[in-house]
Order: sequence, then structure tokens, then C-alpha cells
Amino acid sequence: MGEKKRKSDHFPFPDHDLALKELSYDSCYSKIPAEDRKPITEKAWARGEAAARDTFAQFHGSYDFFAICQESGLTLKEKNIDFVSGNQRYFSDYVSGRKEVNLYLKSIELWAKENSLDLRSAENLILSHEFYHFLEWTKLGLTSRLYQVPMIQLGKLKFGHTGIRALSEIGAHAFAGTYPDLFELSEK
Repeated sequence: MGEKKRKSDHFPFPDHDLALKELSYDSCYSKIPAEDRKPITEKAWARGEAAARDTFAQFHGSYDFFAICQESGLTLKEKNIDFVSGNQRYFSDYVSGRKEVNLYLKSIELWAKENSLDLRSAENLILSHEFYHFLEWTKLGLTSRLYQVPMIQLGKLKFGHTGIRALSEIGAHAFAGTYPDLFELSEK
């Protein structure tokens, strides 16, 4: 008896099962008490899923993030480069003050090939991820601030606080992974 795979089963971003691993890459990970790690990861993931459902409803089931971004006032800048910095390849980034998304086309092309995606689908998926970051800055609030840790701790003294950047990425992965499932379900 076979089971139909969902699109997100082949999702090229970390999925829900890998969200805790994504959290472990954050530079502040060691400052998060072990008992808080799973709950904050779940909260970030749930926020991304909820934002996907809201966006899906707002845009009447469209899965065209080029159109969704345009309708939302985002400027897309396509840069024909493979952007690598510090041994990390970047596919895109959201520039908050300018409501702008940079797409690094050569990086995306390599990622698309690696994940057996056509270029347009890869760009659309990358845009959906960046759209979540746009929502964080314009509507949701920063997911990274759902949980904060001290910037500096000397014994029992704590100074300042900072959010957990990985939580924003986890939310964006949840958004980008949930959206195709919503679209697929609506097509049935």
C-alpha cells in the first residue's frame, strides 16, 4: 500500500524534523537552556506555518511569489552572481529598510540543479522564504525575538539581551515548506 508523498517531502530546506539541528547552528545556542530548545523551535515553526496559511488565504491560493512580492510592494533585484562569503553560499537576502529582495541567480541555479528543481521553481521557493522575512519586518514581528538570551553573562550578572537568529530561519523554512502543501491540497 503506497502513500502519496507531499511536495515538502522533497523540500530542499531543513524540514520540521531538522529544526532543532538548525537551532544548534545559532551562535547563541549554548545560552539556551536545554529544556527551552524544543519549545522555542516549535513556536517558531508554528509561526511560519500560520503565516503560510494566512498568506495563502490573502492571495487566494496563488503560489506565484513573483506576483505576491510585487503586489506586496517588494522590489526584486536579480543579480547574476554566485554569492559566496565565508564558505557560505547565499541565494537571496531581504533588505528590510528598502523592502527589497536580492536574488543571486548563479547561486540559485546551482542550488536548483543540486535539488532537481527547474530554475523558476527554485526562484519561487527562495522568494517564499524571503517573503516570510518581509512579513517579520512588516507584520509579524521578528521571530528571532520570540526568545532572548543575555548578550553577556558574568556569573549571575547578565547584561543586555539578544534574540536567536535561527528562530527566524526556522519560521521561514516552515513558511516555505507549508505553502506548497497548501497549494497542492487546494488543487485536489
